Amino acid sequence: MAVATVAARCEIRREAASAKPAMGRSIPMTDIALATPEVSCSDTIRTTGILHFTIGVRDHIAAAKFYSDVLGCRHMRSNDRYSFMQCGSSYFVLAKMPNHVNPNAPGEDAHHHAFMVEPEEFDRALAIMAARGVEMIKYSDTGHTTFPGRHAYFHDADGNCIEIIDLYKK
Repeated sequence: MAVATVAARCEIRREAASAKPAMGRSIPMTDIALATPEVSCSDTIRTTGILHFTIGVRDHIAAAKFYSDVLGCRHMRSNDRYSFMQCGSSYFVLAKMPNHVNPNAPGEDAHHHAFMVEPEEFDRALAIMAARGVEMIKYSDTGHTTFPGRHAYFHDADGNCIEIIDLYKK
């Protein structure tokens, strides 16, 4: 099967964009979006940052307690499905997933969320995790080219991997 050309991919995307969403609801375009000069499917959106990321958990209330009590994150609020958390000037959401599947096999760290600490807090953080009975699954301080520093990896009760990092200043 031949690879679709950019023009063909754009046409497919235009058709998909004009299709009605599920349940027959249409999503109206804003006046600003309608007045935007022509763009192509090869244009890039200029994002300005990440507001939050979401971590799937079995019990978002219990998870919020763990992330608050152990990692020092601020529990902003919860509803019946989500707990909204703040860590420094960043945010994350703990989402109750009734059929949650651990994202990592035991001892794995590939899918993880990194929480930064100051250099003087790193060893204290490891001691706190050990005192709370949270097993370190990996430690490394070499080979990290993009994010150099001391890295320690742990799992929360739902198998989500948490990285504690003392990020070296470049």
